[in-house]
Amino acid sequence: MMGRVPLFILLITLLYTASAHAQPKAYIVNFISDDVSVLSCPGGQVIDTIALGSIPSGTAVSPTEDIIYITNAGSGNVSVINTNTHQILETIVVGTFPNSAAVTPDGSFLYVVNSLSKSVSVIDTSTNEIVDTIFFGTLPSIVGITPDGSTAYVGDALADTVTAIRISDNSIIATIPVGRAPLGIASSPDSSVLYVANQGDNNVSVISTSTNAVIDLIGVGVGPQVPVFHPNGELAYVTNFFSNNVSVIRTADRTIIDTISVQSGPGGIDITSDGEFLYVANSDSNTVSLIATDDNTVIRTTEVGESPFPLGRFVTPGACVPRAVPSLSKWGILTLFGLFAVFGVIALRRKSIFQS
Repeated sequence: MMGRVPLFILLITLLYTASAHAQPKAYIVNFISDDVSVLSCPGGQVIDTIALGSIPSGTAVSPTEDIIYITNAGSGNVSVINTNTHQILETIVVGTFPNSAAVTPDGSFLYVVNSLSKSVSVIDTSTNEIVDTIFFGTLPSIVGITPDGSTAYVGDALADTVTAIRISDNSIIATIPVGRAPLGIASSPDSSVLYVANQGDNNVSVISTSTNAVIDLIGVGVGPQVPVFHPNGELAYVTNFFSNNVSVIRTADRTIIDTISVQSGPGGIDITSDGEFLYVANSDSNTVSLIATDDNTVIRTTEVGESPFPLGRFVTPGACVPRAVPSLSKWGILTLFGLFAVFGVIALRRKSIFQS
């Protein structure tokens, strides 16, 4: 009888494990301490710290592999990091002062903006080799790619423009005037519009991707840095560096519906793929604010490295589900009941054999 107990416990454990959700993690680059703080979800605790090159800046999460790419602006390269082991798998040499990066939705190519080389390096992620280099602009600073995979948009902080690059042939198809000192770029989930944070004008330019023209301006806080869209497309969030807050925008009418106070110098921002949590890196206070999107409240503030400021997507995919109380999937529950039935039949049969 005792020999059957461990087997039963093992089966139950396997069922719980099979039904568990992949937990996302947030990779917060600290550009003065030259490392990345890895934060859990939904706890928001630092679970690891990875040493990087000089002045880490841009972040890009692969949608198809367990990989995050982090640009090291001072070293002129990109660190390729396994998000399971936190090991640096490879270092890719690119242009001068790589400040930002983005991965195509199919995971095939990585676009790296080299600010001082005035170029974009296009890297084949299967080989981690540069397959194209696009030269343009005055001080290209950040890149965003539409979810449909058609276009990469690069903001130029000195020229006050956004350059549209057709991904199929890496040709420049438009140069769009925006506000002063554009920084963060984000595309809506349906790829129809682009939000560009204009630091010098305290507003966000809304660009129609069908016409590559500005169709609206949204006033936000002082020194807007980086926008990010909720996965459902109904809301967008923008960090305001000097206001120490986050503007919440209703995208249907482009209206500010809430303002979330955080700590000093908010810059990088990202959202979990289930839309439940926001991570905001506060570069002047060396902290990260974890925000619950259901009521826009800060539920945890975590100390990280020195001057955290990730530019790009830095939260890995997955639903942010607490592990404290494991839950069984529908099929897990059905299988569990089936096991109970099987064990019951076996017990009854053995009882009848011993009694006969």
